[in-house]
Amino acid sequence: MAARCDATHVAPHRGVRTMKCDSDPNSMTRWCIALALTAAVGCGTRAPVSGRPSHYLFVWVGPQDHESLGAGADHTGSADDLLVVVDADPGSSTYGRVVASKDVGIPGVMAHHIELSLSAGHPLVASDFMTGQVFLLDVSDPRSPRVTARIDSVPGYRRPHSFARLRNGHVLATLQFGNGVVPGDPGGLAEFDADGHLVRTRSAADAQFAGAHIRPNGIELLPAIDRMVTTSMPMDDERTSDVLHVWRLSDLRLLHTIALPVAAGDTVTHMPYDSRTLPDGHSVMVNTYYCELYRLSDLDTDNPHIEPVHPTRALHGEGCAVSAIVGHYLVVPAATAHEVVSFDVTDPANPAEVSSLRVDSTFYPHWIAVDAGTDRIVVNSSESGQPRVLLAHVDRKTGELSIDAAFREAGSVEPGISFDHEQWRRAGAAPTAHAAVFGTVR
Repeated sequence: MAARCDATHVAPHRGVRTMKCDSDPNSMTRWCIALALTAAVGCGTRAPVSGRPSHYLFVWVGPQDHESLGAGADHTGSADDLLVVVDADPGSSTYGRVVASKDVGIPGVMAHHIELSLSAGHPLVASDFMTGQVFLLDVSDPRSPRVTARIDSVPGYRRPHSFARLRNGHVLATLQFGNGVVPGDPGGLAEFDADGHLVRTRSAADAQFAGAHIRPNGIELLPAIDRMVTTSMPMDDERTSDVLHVWRLSDLRLLHTIALPVAAGDTVTHMPYDSRTLPDGHSVMVNTYYCELYRLSDLDTDNPHIEPVHPTRALHGEGCAVSAIVGHYLVVPAATAHEVVSFDVTDPANPAEVSSLRVDSTFYPHWIAVDAGTDRIVVNSSESGQPRVLLAHVDRKTGELSIDAAFREAGSVEPGISFDHEQWRRAGAAPTAHAAVFGTVR
């Protein structure tokens, strides 16, 4: 493929750098734009980073059945969820190669979220959303991962979604549903100790929102101010409440339920998906599934404040899901727009788009996790697209995004690792590589 990068193209919105690709018309690859974006690294200079790249990438892989199957349903014909280990050391001769895999030993239905970062000395926590099972995966020997514990259910709650590690080694999980007793069937929180034993649960129900369909989804910890924020987002077509919860982190007391501010007569479900702590340490940026941005501030006061913010270019489409903060840049995946966008949030009331990473139309960016201390992120596609995992760079000086073209399968012209191969097909279908996290040798 003949491809070149054009670093001179500047989009009409302020300061945004994009890349164009001129390709050989006989080329059959669909990844011209993505590879040209990688070439852009040679057209400029990325800011130096002090951290060392992680050695491994742990990818959570499994079936994606949207049928309403639960732990008690017959899904024995399904494939097992599994953890796949990929060499992520840029200096390794096997960079981008799968070096190990481990199935969990029980059929899954929807391999879903895992922790966004790997905590030293602790197993990785991962869920199968539909079965309600949570797995603890020991990756202390990355080339020989193993399952150390399985949580089959949480009394009074169903459907675990997202996870966050506390400083004491415990793990918090959002659960989207209760047991059906309370009107609206609101979900809640569960805290597990480091070995997976249940410590306590808390309901997301709020008397001021009686009957509300509250589905806890994303979870963001702000330990410096003893706060936590959860979002509410359904995993199906249910009409739910567009609310955020502010909790006191130390005792999991629900302090505030805050509705998204919307115009009178608005009947759209906005679906707040995730939130990320801003550099000021006491506010978060919320992204909705429909790609809107809201700033939730003054979290360390009795009167937190929420307001919509309008970036220099509005995101379009839907599927803005697991976002990330890298330095003072917010990085958001926009699934149906087939792009990942970075915003300068130095002034969080006025986010400024600085870069857009456009990918192939078969790739629906859904999940982003950060390689701490470096300029690397991993980007996973949602179940709507090809089961592929990409590595990219976020320039910590400019916010510019670029694909890591060296991270790819042997002999492939496409960047990243695909799981649409016979070796990964189980029960007649390719799995989804829904989530991934960086880790290193301990």
